[in-house]
Amino acid sequence: MRSVRPLLKPLLTIVLLSCAVPAAAVDFMFRATVDGEKIEGKPLAWTDSQMYLLGRDGRLHSFDPQEAKDANKTSPTFVGFTFPEMRRELYREFGDSMQITTTKHYIVVHPRGSSGEWAKRFEDLYSSCLAYFRVRGFSLADPKFPMVGIVYRNRDAYYKAASANGKDLPSNTLGHYENKSNRVQLFDASTGNDKRDWSDTADTIIHEATHQTAFNVGIHNRFADQPQWLVEGLATMFEARGVWNSQSYPALHDRINLARWTDFKAGLKDRKPGTFGNMIASDKLFDTDPPGAYAEAWAMMLFLCETRPHQLAQYLEKTAARADFSSYFAAERVSDFAECFGSDFKILEANFLSWMANLK
Repeated sequence: MRSVRPLLKPLLTIVLLSCAVPAAAVDFMFRATVDGEKIEGKPLAWTDSQMYLLGRDGRLHSFDPQEAKDANKTSPTFVGFTFPEMRRELYREFGDSMQITTTKHYIVVHPRGSSGEWAKRFEDLYSSCLAYFRVRGFSLADPKFPMVGIVYRNRDAYYKAASANGKDLPSNTLGHYENKSNRVQLFDASTGNDKRDWSDTADTIIHEATHQTAFNVGIHNRFADQPQWLVEGLATMFEARGVWNSQSYPALHDRINLARWTDFKAGLKDRKPGTFGNMIASDKLFDTDPPGAYAEAWAMMLFLCETRPHQLAQYLEKTAARADFSSYFAAERVSDFAECFGSDFKILEANFLSWMANLK
């Protein structure tokens, strides 16, 4: 949705008029019944025919405001679910079929009998992500609600749940971060297979938990267009043990994602000049050559993070500050990048390729 304007339909007039125009009032919450479901949260944007509402559990709701019933204002400011409230909601959803474990920032639903191992992994990854960026001067916010991870017992249970939620997953998917629900969902690859352990799922957990963390602490804006190379480059960069576990593996070599590096080097013979700038301006390469796009995004992110961390922090702050539900066109993407890193993309690309060629 490219622009929003006040909605003054009879059903929500009392709620929306109470917040009126002042920016400080945007944070208010209301509760309503939509399609038989009671939802509560704050309106992020609306038109005559569509409203985006951030629920207290972090879920994004989209509905026709005329379909909302019994709307009433509940708070002058947005308040996310507390941990006990979120646990209660998850118990209603999963019942006794799964176990629920809580950490400082996470609530993880996982198979019974796996203790708190899964929850600790999520929490450790969250802490590593924050530590990595804080020492590089990034300003980070606290999550507005507990973050949720769902670990299904096996592949069948995972795919069944995804299908029930209307998500058609590729056959080789091990897990995913769902922007709409704000959850990481995956399955335990070691279940029923004595030759595999949880580390077979490690890259998936790291990648998807990085997405979730970045969208919840202000590195990315969950509700605005973000350059795909930036989002995926960050997550693939964190797959390397020297990034998510830098205290144990401090060398630059340990910060290399070997799988992405291999793909990047393999693609150099067919790589077209100007690819760096094209990635900045457009997400098209992710549609035409996904492996190549992921490799390029990883390499760009590592290069910028290692050689220009302050400019990268400035750029991430700029992209995260974009207006919710606004489109991000090529000219503006290029302009924002140039403002932080300079406008001579040819020289920057040459420096990038030289740096990658010397990577060991």
